[in-house]
Order: sequence, then structure tokens, then C-alpha cells
Amino acid sequence: MKKIYCSNIEGDDILKRAFTIIISAIIICLTGLGIIGYFVEQGEENNAAKTEKSVSGEEAQGIILDGNSLDIYKIEGFTPGGQVKPSDNNDLNTNLDDVEVKDSTKNNSDETTEVGGMTLPYTPAYKDMEIISIGSYDGKFVEDGSDTKKSNVLAMVIKNTSDKVIDYGQIVMKISGQNEGITFQLSNLKPGAAALVMESSGQVEFNEDDKYIYLDSRNDLVDEMPLMENDIKIAAKKDELTVENLSDKNLKTVYVYYKTVDKAGCYLGGITYRTKFDRVTAGKSVTAETIHFSKKSSEIIMVESVKE
Repeated sequence: MKKIYCSNIEGDDILKRAFTIIISAIIICLTGLGIIGYFVEQGEENNAAKTEKSVSGEEAQGIILDGNSLDIYKIEGFTPGGQVKPSDNNDLNTNLDDVEVKDSTKNNSDETTEVGGMTLPYTPAYKDMEIISIGSYDGKFVEDGSDTKKSNVLAMVIKNTSDKVIDYGQIVMKISGQNEGITFQLSNLKPGAAALVMESSGQVEFNEDDKYIYLDSRNDLVDEMPLMENDIKIAAKKDELTVENLSDKNLKTVYVYYKTVDKAGCYLGGITYRTKFDRVTAGKSVTAETIHFSKKSSEIIMVESVKE
């Protein structure tokens, strides 16, 4: 009987081919994983870019304002008072070359500022608000809706530190040596957002030598601000707002509330503007002129239907 043998060369070829196939499969798998990883990174970068675009885009509606990352030095017309003081928790023996240099323009959580005898950030009696900065404001005085040109108005940056909306908030202080109170009022401030709030009369100036005494505060909270998105559609054009009734019910009066957004990422003023629309019939649209609404710098924060 003739026996058939497999030579060592043929065996080596088979092993080499098998080894080559295995290596190729591993390379393909690793390449595939690399491609997947690349697209995951790209996806994260794209998401980050979209987030940045939503903050700096032309339309402020739907913008997410984050008081934690607010740069108070970029708020238009606002000059913060005092000087930033770094935390004193550092080890005195630390090598200066190893100390991280912080950006002095940021509102870092481990830094404080003293203005008018107050250490900032300052939390009033109601702990749902925080005074981030106190300083001088030059520009349109918005708190009474007049937009009168003012200079050196006493102003403060107030942040909502709660998980609810500040429907109405008030902080009252006075200047040492004076009897008259100084009032700061704000409304419709979303959780985590901040607003540059001017002294309500517009008559009190900022003075580095003044000493401030906290007197009182008020804070009314609500869970949310409805937008009625299923019933109302809103369109903006120049100085006009148009509301369209998407429902099958007639709405007697509709109010659209909006705030002005500063490029730095906070609201300009504690004030909330409101536009009224009468007799918004089912399936129809109503247009009203506005004085303060801007497609580039206004955010619609609430829509309300009432029976008047």
C-alpha cells in the first residue's frame, strides 16, 4: 500500500497561511476599532461645536446660560469692582513653578473678591441666590424699560443657585452711613443662570470707597416656565412677533415673555419684557409690534394664555 505523507514544507506553508490569516483578521479588527473610535471622537467634537454654536449663534432663543462659566469681565458695559483674591489654602512651601496660574477674568469657585466690605460670592439669607460680582454699569438702563443712557450705575451679577426658576427675586442693601435702602430686582431667572441686575432706580452710582450692608432679600420660586409649544408657534421679524394658534380652541389673550441675553452668557437686567396678543383664534395668527425684542439677543422664556 502506497502511503501518502505531508512534507514539512507543505506543513510550514499551511501554518504560515493560517498565521497570516489570523494576523490579517487582527489587523482588520484593530483598524475597525480605530475607525469607530475616530468617529466617536468626531461625534463628541461635533457635539461640543454645536453647543458652542448654540451659545454664540445669532438667535438667543433656546440658549443655555451657565452662571458657573460666566466671565464677568466680558459683560458689555459692566466693570467689576474689587480685586480677585486667590484661595489661601495653598501650602506655603509649594514651589511657585508648580502652582497653576488661574485666569483672573474667570469666576473661579476657589477665588473671592472683596467689594465694598462684602466678600464675593455672597449668599443672601435666601440661599437660592448668589451675588457673584458688584460694580459699575455704563449703557442703556433697562430696569424700567426706558433704555435711558446711564453711566456708572451700581450693578451686581446675581446667579440662581437653585434647581427651580426664580419667578421674582429681590435684594436690598444700603451704603454705610446712609439710611435709604438700595434695591435690586429680578424675575424669571432660570436655574443656574445669572443676570446683570442694575440698582432699580438708576440713581445710585458705584463708588469703590462705599461700604455695603446687606438688609433683606426675597425669593419666589416656581417649578418651570411654560412655552405652550403644542399650542403656540412664534415667529420673529425685525421688531414684530407673530403667534400662531396651533390648537382647535380660541385663546382670548396670549402673553409672550422674553429677556435680553448679553454676549458674555448672562441676562442683561433683571427685567423681563412682555408682549400681549389679543383674540388669538384657533388656526389663526396675530402679529404685534415690540420695542425691545431682537432676534439676535432676545430669548423667549415663557408663553402664557389667560382669560381677561
